[in-house]
Amino acid sequence: MRKLKTVAVAILVVLVLIAGGVGGYLWYGTKQQVDQIVTMAKPFAEISYGGIEVSPAGSVGVNRLRIMPHFVNESVAIGAIRLNAPNILALLNIRRQLGKGQLPEALSLSLDQFEVPLDGGILDASAASARKTPFDNLDALGCGSLDALGGAEWQEMGYTNFTGNMKIGYRLNAARNLLELQMDSNTRDWATLNVDIGFAMSTPATSVMELATSLTPKLAKLNVVLRDDGLNQRRNTYCAAKAGKTIDAYLNDHVRLLTERLNANGIHPGPGLVEAYRRYLTEGGQLVISAAPPAPIDPAELQFYKAEDVVRLLGLTLTVNEKAVTDLSLDWDAAKVARALGVESESVPAAADTGTPSASQPVVVIQKAYHPTPVGELGRHIGKIARIKTNTGVEYRGQLDTFADGVVRITVRKSGGSVTLPLRVNEIASAEVVY
Repeated sequence: MRKLKTVAVAILVVLVLIAGGVGGYLWYGTKQQVDQIVTMAKPFAEISYGGIEVSPAGSVGVNRLRIMPHFVNESVAIGAIRLNAPNILALLNIRRQLGKGQLPEALSLSLDQFEVPLDGGILDASAASARKTPFDNLDALGCGSLDALGGAEWQEMGYTNFTGNMKIGYRLNAARNLLELQMDSNTRDWATLNVDIGFAMSTPATSVMELATSLTPKLAKLNVVLRDDGLNQRRNTYCAAKAGKTIDAYLNDHVRLLTERLNANGIHPGPGLVEAYRRYLTEGGQLVISAAPPAPIDPAELQFYKAEDVVRLLGLTLTVNEKAVTDLSLDWDAAKVARALGVESESVPAAADTGTPSASQPVVVIQKAYHPTPVGELGRHIGKIARIKTNTGVEYRGQLDTFADGVVRITVRKSGGSVTLPLRVNEIASAEVVY
């Protein structure tokens, strides 16, 4: 969650750099830039291509690429890589915008008909260099004696390569002051994934630098659609045979082992989520996860809430084959999850903070007392210290920042600094203010 800002900005920077490098989308300028990239890549891979194409529909691309990394005896084929703008005028205008430091309204990068072989070692080499955690290779649980599923196993399932398409891009929605990121990918006979994320911006961003320095990742919307295009059935059949069991028995073992692995590392999905996962594995079809927060929220703040509060704050919904999952109960131990991932966790504010400062914090003597205050009147006490208790029993103590649109924002001190939390008015059981 903490890396959302970095990922969003990185996508924009990559797209803008590519846009600036194509030399105004003239065929000759594009070819020069591509040839420079091919030369720069020689220490790592051999790259060849068939031609350059500028489309009047608003795209510029490189066709028939073949990339041969030096670390494996295999190549990756790509039908075309294209940089896309909303139309030809926007495409031709991008160089002028970048020259003025402006951010184009929309850009996307697409890979058409890419092919990655399963027997050349590219995928296995990438997997071998990746850092291992207890959350890796969960799809192999219950699959006989296998610890992981890789190229050899996928070939035994009937696949010869990964063949598919991918498109990733952004759009600035000025009317709603949103930065919208989209990713659409499909792998033939495997799966299709569509992701649409919206981040609320406090002020309109007109340049990449301005966006990188001012954007806070306040999630405004999320929609993830995962459609099974054949993988589930192939994997179920393959793993059941490896385990010497029926498909139903294998699925029972897989779900049980997965739940145990998650529990052991601090994640406790409720019965509804476990059953939804089982249904998706069994039926295939489509799984949809959506979030519609009542107010945009920084995902980094979610770790300071109970899991059931996170579901409500995000407005999360889940459907499997158009059937809503009503039980979204979930719990986690943030410290355990952080240890499993090998990252440092931040201290979570105590559920009932008495306000006693630590040895490293300055002592502030307040000659005042807490007074019960109607929630609707908290806006009159902005800047004061308050103690707020939610309907779930969690208590927060800190400084009142804002009160607007049915959301109270309170800044709570914690180890290493402070965090500002948004609390919805209808979820506050009681409030007290110091005066």
